[in-house]
Amino acid sequence: MRIVVCDDHLLLLEALGLALGAKGHDVVALAGTPDEAIAAVAMHRPEVCLLDVNFPGGNSVAAIHQIREISPETKVVMLSAEADHAVVGRAIAEGASGYVGKEKPIVEIIEMLDRAVRGQLAVEPALLQRALRPQKTTEDPLWALQFLTDREWQVMRCIMEGQTTEEMAEALGVQRSTARTHVQNLLTKLGVHSRLQAAALMSAHGSHESWPAHLR
Repeated sequence: MRIVVCDDHLLLLEALGLALGAKGHDVVALAGTPDEAIAAVAMHRPEVCLLDVNFPGGNSVAAIHQIREISPETKVVMLSAEADHAVVGRAIAEGASGYVGKEKPIVEIIEMLDRAVRGQLAVEPALLQRALRPQKTTEDPLWALQFLTDREWQVMRCIMEGQTTEEMAEALGVQRSTARTHVQNLLTKLGVHSRLQAAALMSAHGSHESWPAHLR
């Protein structure tokens, strides 16, 4: 991936740049302020911009829209020491594709960047649910479906077919533990507590059009 990294803490900024480079990624610019990040994105058109949330005098949420306007193909992933669900919600509303904690190991940060580049919303499911639920302006019980990944839609189909964890793992070509993780992520995003509740939600309110076109 071609990456711009922005953080006002120089040591962390340089450490992130070195760590990402050591993993084979092309860090095209290091920026110390949101304005520098915007300029770097305009110059380099990276695949992703890893943007710290908090800066002296405010946060960088306002820069997200500018980055996306300048370079629509660039995904923005927010980096923060705190999981503030209100900030996460505002960042997503402005066009951010992900949110990752500074305490995460570099492999998890890279995983989030990769998910964003692949067009997925790279936010931990529990944080996503807390961030988006207060902003829901519709009574549509299926409002969270827009945030499901393709894999989670496949899991939903398995649940609707009544498959066990073992059958689901075989159908998806993954380990049982991985299948259970996908199920839990799906349930968290939907705000339900069991597979039965997820199936009931789709049965009661879903339709053929509720599914992504390529999975119908």
